[in-house]
Amino acid sequence: MQKNRNSFAANLIEIFGIVVIGVLGRLIPHVPNVTPFTSISLFAGARLARFQAFLITFISFFISDVGLSFISGYPLVGYFSLFTYSGFAIVILIGSKLKDSKKAFPLYVLGATSVFWIWTNFGSWLTSGLYPKTLAGVGACYYLALPFLRNALVGDLIWSSVIFGAFYFLAEKRSKIGVRS
Repeated sequence: MQKNRNSFAANLIEIFGIVVIGVLGRLIPHVPNVTPFTSISLFAGARLARFQAFLITFISFFISDVGLSFISGYPLVGYFSLFTYSGFAIVILIGSKLKDSKKAFPLYVLGATSVFWIWTNFGSWLTSGLYPKTLAGVGACYYLALPFLRNALVGDLIWSSVIFGAFYFLAEKRSKIGVRS
């Protein structure tokens, strides 16, 4: 019974941490595309049941959208993007394949960042009206988004290392405390 209680408490701490990191990571001033959301989506996919991972990630993103709407004065609908939300869904699915594979961790982060960037920029090209609906237009969209990819890669590697590293550090501490008890 005690083990189940400890496991439940640890799961709640992970969920609470995901929400807090996600919301604050978008609301606190930051370099463009250096937010923790790709990293927490990857982490949620790797650590939580699939339903929990989707629910917690999207709740966190929605709360931060509401916060950004309140801070900026722009309507909430201006923050919602089907491509962004579905991009994070793809990252959660990528994370579900990661699980505890520490050796492949950097490849999963780079892959998740790249897939998210490709998907969301395709959405930008398709829906924004900023680019002509031609091959040259899609090329221009991706070319002009390269600085954001650089920022996202650096930010995701750092955020993922911090989030996964903190989890493994705390899990190790919990296991040592459990062994002594």
